[in-house]
Amino acid sequence: MRFTTIGLWAALLLASASAGAATGRAPKARHKAPPGAPAAPSPVKLSLEVPSTVGLWTMHLVNEGEVPVVVVADARLLSLEVTARGAARTRTCGLPADMRPQDDLQRALVLAPEHEYVERFDPRLYCLLGADLEALAPTSIVVARLGWPGAGSSPPLEIAAVDGVKPEIAPRKNIESEPVSIPDEIDDSPETARSPTDAPRLRLSAARAVDAESPNGLEIPVTLVNEGSRAIIVRFRPETIGFDVIGPGGAQRCAWPAMPAAPLPSLFTTLAPHASTTLELELAAYCPTRTFDQNGLFLVRPLLDTRAASGAHIGIRAFEGVVAAKAPALVRLHRGLAAPTTPRPQARPVAESTESP
Repeated sequence: MRFTTIGLWAALLLASASAGAATGRAPKARHKAPPGAPAAPSPVKLSLEVPSTVGLWTMHLVNEGEVPVVVVADARLLSLEVTARGAARTRTCGLPADMRPQDDLQRALVLAPEHEYVERFDPRLYCLLGADLEALAPTSIVVARLGWPGAGSSPPLEIAAVDGVKPEIAPRKNIESEPVSIPDEIDDSPETARSPTDAPRLRLSAARAVDAESPNGLEIPVTLVNEGSRAIIVRFRPETIGFDVIGPGGAQRCAWPAMPAAPLPSLFTTLAPHASTTLELELAAYCPTRTFDQNGLFLVRPLLDTRAASGAHIGIRAFEGVVAAKAPALVRLHRGLAAPTTPRPQARPVAESTESP
């Protein structure tokens, strides 16, 4: 690692006094051990807490040694090797290159002995598309790797010794966790009552996952399916669609910016039994600009609301009601509209590991 030089004893004293909190300037790290002095094995251990397939996982980076070391405390450097039950191959997934740090300078942290760095992350941000997302299933086995590809002592490094501290720790470009199993999940939700055969049965869904480099042109395919036994007339148009969005900045209801226009026969669609129709909708047309200030994972759930778009005035008996998608679309946004913020990482004593990170 390449770090700005500061006084060693000041760095260690500050690290100890602040329970491992990061300083404004990183300590100098040595890349290579002097000739004839073999470096000690790395005392830093990586582990994962995996409560379920949905929601946040927790990364723990613990210094189990007797001397402080320099680590890069950044979950964006994680890659996940996921092996589904009965699968013939392991899926390896990580963030796109433009979402990963490019060097080891920005989030370097002096990790004191018996201290840890903890960070939560959503595994779906890493394993987003196709078979990678399918592999994030109950009973799958996950191994995490933190750092950069390859081996050796040339930067960038995940682990490095603090200059002048003995015994000197061997530098590492990456570190691997022990395997962990995703817990099995029991579906205890009540069974949905069946609708009468002749009742309207509409199902709304969105693409399961969308990978978007920027908010501009971010499109969500939304599909409406008639699961009933008779044809249904419905006003399935951009102005009758809305979205519930949960992202790094919180929850947001996104709606069409104007009320539905006066009804015309051409605005209504007749869906035959078991037929479907799809709209490609630009999310930016519905959501305030600030919704996409930050990059990361967004949960986007579409809904159809035709209560203010009746066809009764022109003699069309159309569906009037609300249909919400059961599952949200997972949207990975590489770049937000605002400049990214990268707060300095902080460590804590391992004794505090029972507290919420």
